[in-house]
Amino acid sequence: MPDARPPVTKPDIGATMQTASMIWQSISEVASGAIIGWVLDWAFDTDRIFLLICGLIGIGVGMTTFIRTALKESRKAAQESLRFRSHRNPDGPGNTGDQD
Repeated sequence: MPDARPPVTKPDIGATMQTASMIWQSISEVASGAIIGWVLDWAFDTDRIFLLICGLIGIGVGMTTFIRTALKESRKAAQESLRFRSHRNPDGPGNTGDQD
């Protein structure tokens, strides 16, 4: 009787860790901005203006870093894909190697 279970695939741990790293980096940048703003508000005895400003700056920095890292990883994946395709078909994309 044939085995009816689907083949087991290994998860790409490297990609998962890279994504988790990007998320934690973004969270830490937003939190750092908010904490710096809170400290400035406490030091100058203001009413949450620095918290708001630094929090927004932290969000902007976090989003910019996240987008840059995602674009970098996307370019890297595209290059690896092209390299994989060129290794599979060394004669070129349109040449199958068959001769009539």
